[in-house]
Amino acid sequence: GIRIAARSSSIAARDQKLDALAISSGLGVANLVEGSLRRQGKSLRISVQLIEGSSGLALWSEVYERGPRELLSVQQAIVEKVAALVMPDTEIQMAQPATLDATANELMLLAQHYENQERARAIRDDETLLKAIELYQLATEADPESALPWSRLARARLYLCDIAGAEAPIFKAMTLDPNLSEVQNTLGEFYWARGLPGDLEAYERAIELNPYNADALHNYTHRTWLSVEAHHEGESYPGPLFRRALELDPLSLARHAALGDYFGKDGYTDEVIAVIEQIEVLFDSAEAYRVIGWLYELIGQLDVAIAWTIKALDLEPDNPDHVAKLAA
Repeated sequence: GIRIAARSSSIAARDQKLDALAISSGLGVANLVEGSLRRQGKSLRISVQLIEGSSGLALWSEVYERGPRELLSVQQAIVEKVAALVMPDTEIQMAQPATLDATANELMLLAQHYENQERARAIRDDETLLKAIELYQLATEADPESALPWSRLARARLYLCDIAGAEAPIFKAMTLDPNLSEVQNTLGEFYWARGLPGDLEAYERAIELNPYNADALHNYTHRTWLSVEAHHEGESYPGPLFRRALELDPLSLARHAALGDYFGKDGYTDEVIAVIEQIEVLFDSAEAYRVIGWLYELIGQLDVAIAWTIKALDLEPDNPDHVAKLAA
């Protein structure tokens, strides 16, 4: 099938040295959707274009001028147009947005910004995470009948290690819409955090509902790898699943680290080296250096592991994770 990647202006700036071919090749997609959104007084100006990955040519572009409460309808219009362009001979069935409330949608977008910012850090910053939690809470109040803000509130609380605080919102989300893949994935994370049975079934249901949910695929694969049952399937069983999660989310350092960790612990040295080479190409950060050091440690190259961990510490001398790993 045809795969498409969305590229925001911030990602474009970060990858400004890469042309459309390099980006589409790296992501494994045929086309890119690039756009920007600017708020001008009480109006929104949304510019979007569909770019052919192999040539860099714009296949379609449009500028939308809308009111601040029309963002959801514009998103739906863009999805319908892009889908029709890349799959002209396919009968397309569009899913409805998880929330139709403009305020709840905007609150969730801002909350997710803070949550993603926090998840990218090596050291957890509770203040940033609490901002996300507060915004998700406000989103549940703006649209109490939507399962998505409740699920994301539970997910953020789980990341804060507030397992008790996650219980009510995740079961509220399940009551409202158990057929959202994201809700089922968060339910699995809650069961796993509580040490309760049912997490594998929730992850499986999340994947069934959305085979492109990389988080659910990663969680399911990691969980089965840790279980006794996975080893009866043969040593290579989790490998393709970790690879699939990476294919769905190729710019995630965590996905590369998970694949390398699996290969290293199961003794596939050549595959670990291949993962390291990919990380070196795609990432340039202290966290990436520390991951590379960890992967070299797994395959017994301790001198190289120490060198990479020192590079991480040089970039972030106050990061205790780097200090601890270097000491180890």
